[in-house]
Amino acid sequence: MATAIDRRAFISSVAAVGISACAGRPAHAYPELEAAGGPGDLGLAQGKAFATRIRANLDFYLDWLSLSGQIPASRLLELAAGFAPVLGELFPDILEEIDGVARGAGLSLGEVLLINARTDVMALVEAVSASRAVPACTALALRGRVRGRPAIALAQNWDWDPALADAPVVLRLRPSRGPALVTLVEAGMIGKIGFNEHRLGVCLNFLSHTGDGRSDRIGVPVHCLLRAAMNCDSLDRVIATVEASPRTASANFLLAQHRSGEPRAVDLEISPTEVAAIPADGRDLVHTNHFLHPNLGPGCTSGRGPSTMNRMATAERLAAELAPTVEDPVRRAETVLTSRDGLPYPISRDRNPDPSSSTLAGIIMDLTRNRLLLTAGPPHLHPWVEHAGV
Repeated sequence: MATAIDRRAFISSVAAVGISACAGRPAHAYPELEAAGGPGDLGLAQGKAFATRIRANLDFYLDWLSLSGQIPASRLLELAAGFAPVLGELFPDILEEIDGVARGAGLSLGEVLLINARTDVMALVEAVSASRAVPACTALALRGRVRGRPAIALAQNWDWDPALADAPVVLRLRPSRGPALVTLVEAGMIGKIGFNEHRLGVCLNFLSHTGDGRSDRIGVPVHCLLRAAMNCDSLDRVIATVEASPRTASANFLLAQHRSGEPRAVDLEISPTEVAAIPADGRDLVHTNHFLHPNLGPGCTSGRGPSTMNRMATAERLAAELAPTVEDPVRRAETVLTSRDGLPYPISRDRNPDPSSSTLAGIIMDLTRNRLLLTAGPPHLHPWVEHAGV
């Protein structure tokens, strides 16, 4: 699995970490890593650069997934290791990159697989869990015009446990095989929210379904599928890749692309048994944490509580109200994601009313102008910081 390390690329990628961390980078921005080379090179660079954060993320998930000590760490790592064979068969480069992260951070392959498969391991152990807080997000694909031409912005707030406030890092990767990409991840992951050189981006919403966690169906972890999506050159290729991949857990992938011609967006609601596409058909798309497609809605177990329903309604209303006067979809996305409307269940969340969940980052992918905008915390409390694209 391991490959020889391109030492020149590796040294240059580690140097890039220091540049990003020190040279003019605002204190409220997440650290960035630039790395190039083969899958093992990319993983090794991340593992060495962010070893402390990766270990902290591992400790969090070992504790969180244990269900207050009901499940020992050895069992969780055994479940995580079970995803290696399917990755080795379908996405060997992804498995090799995860192995590189493990070697760089001084961890086992199973430990880093646990970080990348935390959603899927959760699905496998969910049968013995009580009701508890789960990741929540508000995602948008907004159309508009910039300088008189069609434009699109793909954006979301990532809401999760405040204990992970220091977990995110930005990866700028130039694989020797596949497109260059930029992605915001929890340190140790090889993919999450981001876009590639083909101006193809993906957002993520947590979902759960009655079909999740079947022990006879070990599939590709959700966050590995996100990376596989960013390895594609078209939305059609992403849809085909997701449909062809076995899956253990549900998720929602909101996708958009702007190359030549009109921007395009599509929403994929994913369960272990079905992938349901919701096309944009020329309109804006909004998604939160409940299934919308009639084929999957009846099996939704992530619920239709006040948070997901209020955030959905607020985002749709604001996007529509702003459209006639704010042509630039990036500006509209900033306003929507900063909204505190609908308290106590706003789009931009702090620890009130749920101290176990807060907006850890706002992300806007300007696919038209090749830019990334981030907030290091809730957008209503932190500024949008512009980063280069791919």
